[in-house]
Amino acid sequence: MTRFREHETEQFPVDRTDGGIWYAIIAYDNQFSRFDYTPSGIGKKEFIRKIALLKQSNVEFLLLGIWHGEYRTDIFVLDENIIVPMIKKEVERS
Repeated sequence: MTRFREHETEQFPVDRTDGGIWYAIIAYDNQFSRFDYTPSGIGKKEFIRKIALLKQSNVEFLLLGIWHGEYRTDIFVLDENIIVPMIKKEVERS
């Protein structure tokens, strides 16, 4: 079972680094990959870097957080203004 979760960015578990957490970017421009993803454990800094590159190029994009659990997968539509500070705080802690 898959569930889409909008307006729930604060609920995304940025503190987890296991294989059940992924970040994805869907970009609407040919300069960048149309779809890119990174694992939570090692990819948080790369995720933030890719967001910054897309913003500099004025590319429209959609950020997703994928939380794959034992019984279902939740796909969060992430708000950039909320998730980036959350990730930066978590990266600083680790």
